[in-house]
This record gives sequence, structure tokens and C-alpha cells, in this order.
Amino acid sequence: MNAVRFTLTSLAFLFSVSVMAQENPPPPWKGEAEAGAIVVSGNNDSESYNAKAKTEYTVDKNLYAAFGRYLKTNSLGVESARNWEIGVRFEHQLTDYLSLYVGQKSESDIFNGYLQRDSTDAGLKYFLIKADEMTWTFEAGYRYQKTLPTVGGVTHDNLGRAYTEFNKALDKTLSFKYWVEYLPNFTDSDAYLANTEASLNIMLNSIFSLKLAYLLQYQNMPPAGGKYTTTTTTMNLVAKF
Repeated sequence: MNAVRFTLTSLAFLFSVSVMAQENPPPPWKGEAEAGAIVVSGNNDSESYNAKAKTEYTVDKNLYAAFGRYLKTNSLGVESARNWEIGVRFEHQLTDYLSLYVGQKSESDIFNGYLQRDSTDAGLKYFLIKADEMTWTFEAGYRYQKTLPTVGGVTHDNLGRAYTEFNKALDKTLSFKYWVEYLPNFTDSDAYLANTEASLNIMLNSIFSLKLAYLLQYQNMPPAGGKYTTTTTTMNLVAKF
């Protein structure tokens, strides 16, 4: 419960920072907040809520970012899904196309076998394509990961990280984004991870848009009680500042 409160408080903080950035234009802030809810009543009562936020601050050749997300689902009064993530990231631009990055995040998914997973990242980011209407980036690095499974105990892993992200504006109101991440495990080669997401964004006006996203997360050696594959489909209202 403390983790849930912490995540919700952090999301609220990120959203308020984004609003402040809009009210005070001089600092080079950029923010995005999104939220969605589905409530069904009748023979099968259910409700699902999710929220996500990200804010960035760029000064000189340095970028500072903070992000968070939260999802919860109840069906017939019984909780069936709950997960959250919160983190920070720093990037330093070496050239117009190459940057160094370091990051730290914590996440939880009790229905997927772990109470908390903490990750520390470091690596390089490179722009394969850098244009107004299309970007394509590739990242390669190292991750140290500490996991607290729901059954108790703790695991420590050293992983590699390969990540690529493609963004394309299809027209003035429609854009597409796709990313994929692969995490080979150097501590236990069977315990690798892979994640991917595709999304469409439809602009309603200069601030608000609708986002449809499909996320797939795979862990080849899930903790006890966890699943190999988890998928999440969301349709959210997005506000950009």
C-alpha cells in the first residue's frame, strides 16, 4: 500500500511539474501526462484505472527526465492486476547524434511474481534518423537489477540492454511509435527479458490527444507465481505541455 501511495504521489508531482513548466515558459521543460479508466457494472462488475506521466528538462547538452506509471484492475470486487513504475534518467549529449545516459527505476507487479524490482542503467544512445517528422534511436548499455519475488528472498542480476525506438508522424494529427527492448542476463543466461510496445497517437488539439497502445512484456524465467508473457492494451487521454 505504501508503494501504491508513493507511486500515485509521484505521478501527481510529475503532472504538477508539467503544468508549472507550461505556466513558466522560459525553462526548457517538456511534459506529458496520460490517464484512462474503464468501469463496467451489471452482472460482472469491473473497473480498471491507469495513469502515466513523464517530464524532461534540457539545459545545454544535458537532459534530466522523470517518469512514472500506475495500473490497477478489480473484477467482482477482487483485485486482478496492479503494477507501477517510477524512475529518473540523465543524458549528456556528446555529438548531435550520440549521447551518454544513466538511469534508475523501481517497479512492482505482484501478479507477475515480484514485489519490487530496482534497476540501474548506463549506456550510449545513438540517433539513426533525426528529422522533424521521423526519429529512430538505438541504445546499448548495462543494467544491474535487484528483484524481490513475492515468495520471499532476493535476486541480483547483471544484464545487457539493447533498445530501439522509432517515431513517425503519419500526418498532422496522427503519429506512430514503436519500441523494442532486449535484456540478456549475464548472471543466468536463461533469465533474459524482452519488452515491446506499439502505439498510435491522434491529436485532438495542440495539447490533448488520444493514444492507443499495446505493450508486451516477456520474462524467460519468471518468479514463482509469475507468467512468461504479460500484455496490456490501453486507450488513454494524453496531455502534452
